[in-house]
Amino acid sequence: MPVNKKKIITFLVILILLSLFLGGFVYILFLKNTNPDLKASSYDSRSELYWERLQNRPEVLLGPGYPTDLRDFLETLRGKESYLWEGDRDKTYTHLLETYPDERGHVLYAVFIAFMNWKEKSSEVEQRGDLSAYEKLTAVNRVSEEIFPLVLRTILFPKHPTTPPVLLLSYLEDYVQKNPYSYSRERKRIFLRKMEELYQAEKWEIRTWESPMFLRQVIELIYEREILEMSEEEKTSYRSAKLEELKADFWN
Repeated sequence: MPVNKKKIITFLVILILLSLFLGGFVYILFLKNTNPDLKASSYDSRSELYWERLQNRPEVLLGPGYPTDLRDFLETLRGKESYLWEGDRDKTYTHLLETYPDERGHVLYAVFIAFMNWKEKSSEVEQRGDLSAYEKLTAVNRVSEEIFPLVLRTILFPKHPTTPPVLLLSYLEDYVQKNPYSYSRERKRIFLRKMEELYQAEKWEIRTWESPMFLRQVIELIYEREILEMSEEEKTSYRSAKLEELKADFWN
């Protein structure tokens, strides 16, 4: 009887350990499928070596013989692959090696694979209906940060003075949408704080690139509740006064 009892206990221990192992294995597989590594999907068997090298020396793309406008080059190549070569990646690879018959062809192919991965992941983000415009913008930025090293990111996505106002407006829209009962003074406060964060020392240059409608849209969002209760005549004078007030706070 004691022998049988030991066998039963041993069997139960083995069964528990096996269950834990299988549970952990399934959990790992689940994580792998739901949280794909963006970097790992940014290369294929032909580009992996060159993509790894680019992590340490992306500035090579600024050297002689490489496209001066890399983003435009990649977009054009993407169009050729889609429409001219009907999605045949082998033809893209052959084309690059024939056009750049040295290391450049391999490097550009590696960048193209990563760029296509970024396009795919960004498109998935932009199609999500549960995200606001601001959340989509920041998510796409995160995708680019995870895929591309800093130097390559600045080559592909150079800073432009029109970007901060777009991001700032979408941030305010997102805040108002999520906080519909917030007061105008709170909306204005978070707007000015975010503006300071995004514009920093470049605010005078950014100002020259702002859309004429930018501050008007900001006024409508900040003072939405007040404007809603006014007559048309009151709205006109109120908007003008608040616009001048915001300009003073904005740039002084």
